[in-house]
Amino acid sequence: MKATGSHHPSSPVLGVARRRLHTAGRTSCLMALVFAAAAMPAMATPPPPPRYALSIVAGETTQPEYQIVHTSGSVQPSSSVAVSIVRNGTVVARNTGTSGGAWMSQVPQVGDVVTLESPVGTTVGAIVYDGLPSIDPTVCAGSASFSGQRSAGEPVEGGYFSLTLHTDPYGHTSLRETASGQAQVTVLAGSSYAGGFLVPLALGQTVFASESLQTPLAGGAVFAYSSETDRPVGACPVPPVVAAPPPPPPALQGSLLKLSRTTIRRLLRSGWRNRVTINQPGTVTQDLYLVNGRLPAYASVKRHGRRVRKPPALLLARGSTSAKGAGEVSVLLRVTPRGRRRLKHAGSVRAVLITTLTNGSGAKLNLELRSVTLHR
Repeated sequence: MKATGSHHPSSPVLGVARRRLHTAGRTSCLMALVFAAAAMPAMATPPPPPRYALSIVAGETTQPEYQIVHTSGSVQPSSSVAVSIVRNGTVVARNTGTSGGAWMSQVPQVGDVVTLESPVGTTVGAIVYDGLPSIDPTVCAGSASFSGQRSAGEPVEGGYFSLTLHTDPYGHTSLRETASGQAQVTVLAGSSYAGGFLVPLALGQTVFASESLQTPLAGGAVFAYSSETDRPVGACPVPPVVAAPPPPPPALQGSLLKLSRTTIRRLLRSGWRNRVTINQPGTVTQDLYLVNGRLPAYASVKRHGRRVRKPPALLLARGSTSAKGAGEVSVLLRVTPRGRRRLKHAGSVRAVLITTLTNGSGAKLNLELRSVTLHR
């Protein structure tokens, strides 16, 4: 008998069984790959670059018993931090933290160096504290102005807020901010800033100004520095009393009284004294010129239709005196060296006497010229 049935090599039942075996094998391989991938460690995501921050808050609020002043530093992602205040090379305050922040109630003085370390022992940044920003006294009750001084190049923000004390049913007291507003900074020029508020400030509010600066570091890290000043809103300063300017002095006036008689010999020996009046404090000067050239008040003369320059007239004598007020003064003329040589052997000379008045503001007035003839 011949064998029959499913044991024939070409039986369709055997073929189906083989296909199922192959499919099961492929499924097992895929499941093995999945389990193997799940067992592999995940790809590590690089941490973000650190962001360091140094903050200084100075001043006080309307509740000075609740101090706001502090110097603090922080870093993200978290690491150890140290903040130090160094004065003249000596550390006067220092605080460290292990959880990404350090805080202390001291604030630096102007000129102190404030440093931030992270991790502790590695200095990330340092600033020289300049006490800025400041708030002008004109930022006061009833005023809507906002102005002051800043560190050059740093942006400024500001605002105001009101604080009230609140006690809960358990007797715990806390501060609550009941009102606030933002300043509108419109001018940043050099070391100053200016702007205003939408409504005038009032007593009982606290005004603040803050400036900030971000410095990029290697690897994408950032060092951010901020400084803030707070103060209660006070009464506006009394404007200074501007004294009315003194009235201008009257127009300069004076006169040459009757000339005293003199001679060449007397002029050479003891000078020539004259009396002059002036209507205000000033100086009286007299010059005696020989009529032989150009006087100071004249630059040239016309001769035959052309301008011909004449040599300066010879100054024979000069005298000057000060008047402490309006009134009469005495002027003594003394002979000049050149005048003495000219008059030493002269029998007579023709001369011109020029009297000049000068007041404290520099205004000058020449009185009428007097022509004189002096004899030996």
